[in-house]
Amino acid sequence: MKGKYTVFIILAVILIAIGATFYFVMQFFENNPTQPQPIGYRTGVIVEMKDNSILVVSDISDEEARNLSVDEAMDTGKDATWFSLTMDQRNQLKLYDEVKVGYEALDESFPAQGSAKTVEKLNE
Repeated sequence: MKGKYTVFIILAVILIAIGATFYFVMQFFENNPTQPQPIGYRTGVIVEMKDNSILVVSDISDEEARNLSVDEAMDTGKDATWFSLTMDQRNQLKLYDEVKVGYEALDESFPAQGSAKTVEKLNE
């Protein structure tokens, strides 16, 4: 009985150590100032969400976005951009949220395309 208890304690300590290591590594990379920082920002309303991507259109209100189709919103707004997101970023957002998205580079297409480095909700 004493051997089973010892094995259980050793396994518990190992699992806690692995979990703590994973947590601290993730915190380091999230808050590390040496990580690439966004070079630009785009502010707007999320008018469409697909998989791990959002379509952000600037210069329209969330009320306008609710009443317009996606194509009409893109025509009405100033800039339209598809941003790919991480799963964590995607889970924090919903349709018609007003957001400020930080990016490193954008493709020059219409709508523009890029990868979101940071996403901040503005209408909370």
